[in-house]
Amino acid sequence: MNQLQLLNQISDLLPSVWSTVSEMVSNSSPQPAKFESPIAMRATPQDLAAELGGNMLMIQFAMAAQPDAMQLIIIRTETVLEIARIVTGVVWDDVDDNVQAELRPFAEAIIQGLCLGLGNVLLETVVATGMSIRYQEFQLPENLSMSPSLVRTQVALTMEEVSGVVLWLMDDETANYVTGQEIEDDQVMAPSIPAMTAADGSIGNNNNRSEFDSSMEVLLDVPLEISVELGRVKMMVREVLDLGTGSIIEVDKAAGEPVDVMVNGRLVAKGEVVVIEDNFGVRITEILNPAERFRMDAA
Repeated sequence: MNQLQLLNQISDLLPSVWSTVSEMVSNSSPQPAKFESPIAMRATPQDLAAELGGNMLMIQFAMAAQPDAMQLIIIRTETVLEIARIVTGVVWDDVDDNVQAELRPFAEAIIQGLCLGLGNVLLETVVATGMSIRYQEFQLPENLSMSPSLVRTQVALTMEEVSGVVLWLMDDETANYVTGQEIEDDQVMAPSIPAMTAADGSIGNNNNRSEFDSSMEVLLDVPLEISVELGRVKMMVREVLDLGTGSIIEVDKAAGEPVDVMVNGRLVAKGEVVVIEDNFGVRITEILNPAERFRMDAA
């Protein structure tokens, strides 16, 4: 996938993700907040450093699935002060420690909304890690500063009389993850199969089983996460908050239907639940062929 395709995919999912952010922030704020008209574009660290001078609110975080790929949410000073006025009912002249403390729930709600929105798109649980909230001069974390080009998302924020801009910066590793392309196809190196010289002098692939097995040995110790999915359901935030001990969540599968067997988040098989002594297990009843797997991933 080239950079233009990556930007197009990100642009497609942004409205849904930031709509979820709007809901999450509105639930934690005295006034409704709208994050609208997101635009994704390319930017270099040098261009950002030249553009973003002075202090600003910087929310740094990563996804738990990619803890080293730090991201940034940036809000300029004038917008920060207006948000603080709405949240606290007090007019502030400067962003001090008190303002930062008052705005922490607002900032956390943005990150929670991003994670929930991305989880809805990726159909998996997305959790933030390593979050820090600071008011300081613009500075990129190491992974972003070392990237030749970043994905920059610009979002319009409106609250009461506030009209500002929020920036979201990520590297290509994160961009691939949020678009469901954690590892691009053309980045996957297949194990090399030794070439052989035929009797006529031509070069061909050596299909000898033992040589192929030898070339595959480098992959045999790679750990894979196997998970079994009973079913799925979408719930509103208020419904999740109402859950308690004894609550029952009805999923989208009927009793007796096959469960999904996932390998690293990809559907590869179906099976039936069995009990092995004191543990649950799954008896494989169907292995999906590559075409079926592709259709399921695309869906």
